[in-house]
Amino acid sequence: MRIISSAGLFGLALTAALSAPSAAWAAEGPAPLPPSVKIKPLLVPVIAAGRIERYTQFEVMLEVGDATRLGEVQVKLPKLHDAILSAVYHGVGEGWIVRGNIANLPALRRMIDESNTKLMGKDVITRIMITPVARQSSLP
Repeated sequence: MRIISSAGLFGLALTAALSAPSAAWAAEGPAPLPPSVKIKPLLVPVIAAGRIERYTQFEVMLEVGDATRLGEVQVKLPKLHDAILSAVYHGVGEGWIVRGNIANLPALRRMIDESNTKLMGKDVITRIMITPVARQSSLP
C-alpha cells in the first residue's frame, strides 16, 4: 500500500490545474484576426517651394469590426479609396503630412475615420493602419 502525504496531493492537484488551461488553450489556439481590406496604394506628391519634389506612397489597411459586413466594405472600396485619398490630400494642405512624412497621425486617422463613417456607418471600420511604402523622385 502506498501512502501519499497531503503535500503530495496538493502537488498533484496543482499540476492538474496548471496543465488543464494550457491544454484547453492549445486546442483552441489564438483568437482569429478580424477581417481587413487593403486600399490600393495612394500616390501623394511632396510639394516644396511650390513644385512637386517627389512622390510618396501610402498603404492603408482597414479592419472591419463585423465580418458579416466585409462584402459590403469590399463593394465600396473604390469610394473608400477616393475618400481616403481626399483625406490624405487635405492632410497635406493642413500640414499633417510634411515632406512625405506623416507629422500628425491622429488627425489624419480621425479625418479618414470620419470619411469611412460617412460611407459605411458607425463602427463598421474599427481600426486604420497607414504605412508609408515608397518614395520616388519627380520627373525633371
